[in-house]
Amino acid sequence: MSTPIKGSSPINVKRMVMWKLTSDDSTGTVYDATAHKFENQLNSFRYTPRIQTAEQYGDGVKVEDYAAKDGGDIESVIRAFSSDDEQFLFGETATTNGTVMSGSDDIVPYVAVAVMTERADGLVNLYKFPKVKWTPQGEDNKQREGTTVSYGTAALKGIYSPLLSNHKDCYKKRGLDPKEDKDFIENWFTEAAFNDDAAVTP
Repeated sequence: MSTPIKGSSPINVKRMVMWKLTSDDSTGTVYDATAHKFENQLNSFRYTPRIQTAEQYGDGVKVEDYAAKDGGDIESVIRAFSSDDEQFLFGETATTNGTVMSGSDDIVPYVAVAVMTERADGLVNLYKFPKVKWTPQGEDNKQREGTTVSYGTAALKGIYSPLLSNHKDCYKKRGLDPKEDKDFIENWFTEAAFNDDAAVTP
């Protein structure tokens, strides 16, 4: 049995599912029903909200500091990253005689992202980002885990934004028990849209 390298990060992501966002406007949001699942490929996940700040004045005197959250940055490491994964996240790319022709005609789609991470106490946290656009990656990377090196690993970065329909950019549910709250967890990954009826607080 190999000894993990000191300082190596543990695999905290247990599950990730995505759906393509087909439309989002003031009247509502529509997603493709087909889910794209990443299983046994995940290593890490994090998100960082963006904050907009401003100073508000009344009669020339500062009244308060204004701070608002407006989407943010999202990152994930996906091992065994395949061409199907790449096409789903970064959209269709023209191919000529087997050569990928990537350029300004490529359109990167928006997707919804549902994630489950495991905590040190054995409980799990759930996150759902209804509108994410991932940044296309260039060279293949490698990921070291103990003495094992996995190639074809993608260190993904993206941006999550508020929906136009309801202005929500993230849903979170923390501290669930994988066994006792199994139904709640499964509902989280059933469809892209957050469903108040399906996701009843356990």
